[in-house]
Amino acid sequence: MKNTILLLLASFLLPGCNDDEHADQNDQILGTWKFIKIHIITEMGEFEKDYSEFGITFTFSSDGILTVDRGNSPSEDDWLGRVDDWLDNYHQAKYEFGYFHLGSSYDPKTLLVKINDGKRTYSYDGSTMILGLSYVDGPDYHFIKQ
Repeated sequence: MKNTILLLLASFLLPGCNDDEHADQNDQILGTWKFIKIHIITEMGEFEKDYSEFGITFTFSSDGILTVDRGNSPSEDDWLGRVDDWLDNYHQAKYEFGYFHLGSSYDPKTLLVKINDGKRTYSYDGSTMILGLSYVDGPDYHFIKQ
């Protein structure tokens, strides 16, 4: 009787142990995103710069390829040089989206976007996606879905 109860209990619990939740979550990042602003906190204060007018887009494909269209990105107006460096490095790159260790394997896993060798935190509030480097005192990049 105890074995029957355990089997029934397991049959109810096991269907909940699939990757459907992660598959839905992975769909969040797919598509084309317009780069709208950069936000950074430094020892000199908190700064934001609007990039929405430049038409810079990031397209995340289901095959794990990120394609960056620089649009008419600024050449002399690169804020702290960070945006231009990032765009130069990533015209096309491999990316992974999911739960990874932010630092060492002892750190808890968190939702990240790994682009080539770099890790960026990920958040999405239903309208704005933020890919962040603020965990290492870097900038956070804000996007809206196209």
